[in-house]
This record gives sequence, C-alpha cells and structure tokens, in this order.
Amino acid sequence: MCGRFALFSHPEALAFDLEAEGGFDFPPPRFNIAPGSPILALRSAPDGRRSFANLHWGLIPSWAKDRRFGYRTINARAETLAEKPSFRDAFMKRRCLIPADGFYEWETTDSGKQPYFIRRAEAGLLAFAGLWGRWTDRETGEVVESATIVVTRANDLVGRIHDRMPVILDPDDFGIWLDPRSAPGPTLKGLLRPMASESLDMHPVDPRVGRSTHDDPGLIQPIEGR
Repeated sequence: MCGRFALFSHPEALAFDLEAEGGFDFPPPRFNIAPGSPILALRSAPDGRRSFANLHWGLIPSWAKDRRFGYRTINARAETLAEKPSFRDAFMKRRCLIPADGFYEWETTDSGKQPYFIRRAEAGLLAFAGLWGRWTDRETGEVVESATIVVTRANDLVGRIHDRMPVILDPDDFGIWLDPRSAPGPTLKGLLRPMASESLDMHPVDPRVGRSTHDDPGLIQPIEGR
C-alpha cells in the first residue's frame, strides 16, 4: 500500500515536469502527507490540456452514503481496478497523476516498525497513477472531489520491507494514462507495473513520520547507523 508520501518540489518544476498549465495556487512543501488530507493531482481535459487540482485523499464514489467511505479507498489494487465497484468507473473515465518526491513504507522488525523513505535514485519527481471521483453530500449539497493511489506488487527493492508499492508512471506514459478517451484495455493495464528497482533509492528514517502531526524536512533524512 501507500499510506504516506512527501511532496516538496518547487511549483515551477512541477508544472514543467508534468507539462501542466500554470497559475495554480500550490500547497506548501509537505513531508508527511496522510490519508484524509488534500493532495495535489494532475488531470487532463479531452483537448489535452493538463491542470492541477487539490483532491481529498480517499476516493469517495458518487454512490457512497457519506464521506467516511474514503478512509477505505486511499489505495486501489492495480489487479482489480476494472472489477471493483469503488474504482471501475473512475478507471474508465477519471484517471490522474499524483506527484510525489518520495513515499514511506514500514518494515516489521523484532523491535517494532521501522519506516523507510523511498525516492528516485538520482532524485527527481515521481508520478503515481491515480483515479479521481466527484461526490455530492445529499444533506448539504457540498461537492467533494477525491482520489486514490493505484498500487501494485513491490519490486525487489521495496519487496525487502513490503509487498506492495505505488504504480509510478514513466513520463512517456503520462499522456495515455491521463487521456479520458483512453479505453481501459490491455494498453492501460500494461502500465500498472512496479518501477524498476535500480531506479529507486531507499533508506530508514525517523519513526516520527508515523504521526501525521509531524511534518518537517527531518523526516526524510537517513538515520545514522542503519
């Protein structure tokens, strides 16, 4: 799964790397993004224009009774996107990219759980495959746009500590994933694979990241002696 990640790249770099329209009010750098909070996402219109949006992390399908549904849908398994009612419609028509500078996973040890920060081996932005939806509160009329991160089996590197990881898309595949006209057939499903181990770096970090109230650059720094 992917339950925490960080995004601290400069807004201009984000817009350039993702070939998106400017003029968006970007959130401040964040080093411990947790489920239920707003996350930055990139969507594409049928004419190809890409724009950013802040979405609630935890996909709320249009038919959900209340927004608490989103706590069960922070991640979507790549293998069952086309079958699960919670994700099927979004996979067909509402795909997005969720930018990150890295994500966290936890290793279970004899002394407890040790978090690791995982990022590109040579630094740089990651783009998670995501799905988004729009839900209307039947009592208040409030419209909530939300998203989930697609996860797949772990590569050999991440597999040392966890059996799942986010689907990280290659820039050459952004266009087809984002295009709402792309049919959810073999081509799209073929993108839902783990990133190569040699493209990522992983190091242990401070267990403080386990509490979402902590949010500072120290969370991503390697722990000495590990």
